[in-house]
Amino acid sequence: MADEKRQESGGRSLFVRVAALILALLVVFGAVSVALLADSKYLDRVRRWLIYGDSTEENLYTFAADSRNRYGQSGEYLVVLSQNTIQFLENDGTAYLSKQVQLSQPALSVGGNLAAAYDVGGQNLYLFSRDGERLHLTLEEGCGFISARLNESGYLAVVYEGGGYKGIVDIYNARQEKVFTYNSSSRFLIDAAVSRSGAAAAVVALGEEAGSFCSEVIFYPLDQQEPYARTPLAGHLTMDLGVTGGVLASVSQGDVSFVDSEGKLTGVFSYNNLYLRDYSFGGEGYLSLLLNRYRSGSIGSLMTVNTDGTVIAAKDITEEVLDISASGNYVAVLYGDALIIYTKELEEYARLSNTGYASHVLMQSDGSALIIGGNTAWRYLP
Repeated sequence: MADEKRQESGGRSLFVRVAALILALLVVFGAVSVALLADSKYLDRVRRWLIYGDSTEENLYTFAADSRNRYGQSGEYLVVLSQNTIQFLENDGTAYLSKQVQLSQPALSVGGNLAAAYDVGGQNLYLFSRDGERLHLTLEEGCGFISARLNESGYLAVVYEGGGYKGIVDIYNARQEKVFTYNSSSRFLIDAAVSRSGAAAAVVALGEEAGSFCSEVIFYPLDQQEPYARTPLAGHLTMDLGVTGGVLASVSQGDVSFVDSEGKLTGVFSYNNLYLRDYSFGGEGYLSLLLNRYRSGSIGSLMTVNTDGTVIAAKDITEEVLDISASGNYVAVLYGDALIIYTKELEEYARLSNTGYASHVLMQSDGSALIIGGNTAWRYLP
C-alpha cells in the first residue's frame, strides 16, 4: 500500500513538472511572438517574403530612357510617364497598359490606383487607371495647368488658369465626376489638395503681407461654396503641397508649414539659413528633408520632421545625394555609390553598395525599394 502511494505521488510530481515546463515554454513562446509582432520591421520582412519570395530580380522593368521621365507606384504597377507615353508596368516587366500622351513638361501624381499625367503650363491632363483612360481635360489656348493632385481615395484636385480668372480649382471624385469648382478673380491660386476622407479641399491662394508675397490656405467643404477655415502662412510662399498623416504640408524655400484638416496651424519648421535640396511627403506622419549648408555642394543634413514642426532625427550628410524617397516608416537615400534605407529615426536599416547607374529611388512601405536608372528598374529586398 505504501509503495502504491509513493508511485502515485511520484507520478503526480512528474506530471506537475512536465505541465510546468510546457506552461513555461508557452509563456516564453508567447512573449517572443508578441515581441516579434510588435516589431514592425519583422512584420515587413514577413510581408516581403510572402509577396516577393527570397530573390531580387535584375532589370525587373524596362522602358525608354529619358531624363524627363516621371515615376510613381500605383498599386502593384510601376508608372512611367514620358512626354509621349504613359505605361503601367507589371512585376514581370511587361506593360499592362501603354497609352500615348502629349506633354511638353510632364508631371505625374498617383493615388487610389490612378495616375494623373499633366502638362505644367500646358493644355493637356490625362487620368488613367490600369484599365485605360478615365479622363482627358483640354484647356483653351492661352490657359495652362498649374497643378493636379490625387489623394489616396482617388479624388483629383486640378488647378489651372483660364476663362478670365486668376485661378480655377476643379475637384473630381473617384468616379471622375466634378463635385466642386472654385473660381478666383481677385487672387492667384497656386495649389490644391483633397482631404483623405474626400469631404473637403484645401486651396492655396497667393496673398500679400507687409509688401511681400505670402500664402493662405482656404478650406472648403466639397458640398458648399463658402470656406469653413482660412489659415494665413506669414512670410511663406508655397512651392509644393503634400499630405502626410492626414496633415497638409506646405513647402517653401524657407520653411515647411503644417496645417490640419480643421485649418489649424500645427507647426512650422524653419530651415534656419540652410538651403532646401530635396524632400519627400511619403512618410506616414512626417516629412523627409534634405538641406544643404551651401547653395551648391553636398554638405548638409538629412532630417525627418513631425507634423508639429519638431525634428524626429537629423543626420549629417557629406556625400552626393541623387534622390530621396519616403514611405511608411522608411526613408531611402540614393547616394552616388550606394543606397541606404533608414528608419524614420534615421537609423540605418539596410544598405546596398552597388547601384550601377541609378538616378531615382521609390521607397515602398514594406521596406523594399525600386531602384531606377537609364531604361531599367529593379527591386531591392533588404
